[in-house]
Order: sequence, then structure tokens, then C-alpha cells
Amino acid sequence: MFVCTNRRTEGHPKGSCAQKGSEQIVTKLKDALARRGVAQNVVRACSSSCLDLCESGISLVQEPEHVAYGHVTQSDIEEIADAASRGEVVERLVVHGLQEYRERNR
Repeated sequence: MFVCTNRRTEGHPKGSCAQKGSEQIVTKLKDALARRGVAQNVVRACSSSCLDLCESGISLVQEPEHVAYGHVTQSDIEEIADAASRGEVVERLVVHGLQEYRERNR
């Protein structure tokens, strides 16, 4: 899982995930995955530079499912960690790749 932690200068029209709290999201996601015992051998959370999903608030990409989540908040972390540990996605958060994911998993 790649969590955007890109930081732009104050006042940039696109804003940035870091300014919206993504650095805390990646820390909490790493902790949630570790508590489930999957952080080392099943799924890893990593910080990333820009994922080019600025319009979607805090964003992350989950591989190999190849979906992008948007508008992620701290209250979504446990649900994301549960789904990722099972190789699933949280469909309500997907802003890119949901149709393809569903087609691959029929």
C-alpha cells in the first residue's frame, strides 16, 4: 500500500495530502497492519510521493489489487487494514480501478 505524503508549498491550489494529514494516516496504517500480524509478510504500508489524485483528498494505492482510495480518514484505517490483510478492498473508498477489480474477482 502506498500512501501519498506529498507536501506542496502553502497556498498551492491543489493542496497536498501531507497538509491534509496523510503522514498520520501512514503511521496509523502501519500500526494497524502490525497489530494484525500481516505487516511483514502479507501487506506493507509505505509512504509515497504524489500519486496524482489531489482532487481525491488523502489518497493511497493498494497493490496488487491496483485500486486507488480517496478521501481516506483516520476512521477508515481499521477497515482498510482488515480488508488488505484478506487481499480485499474497501469499495466505498475506491476512486480508481473499482470496475477492473470487480471484473478480476468475479
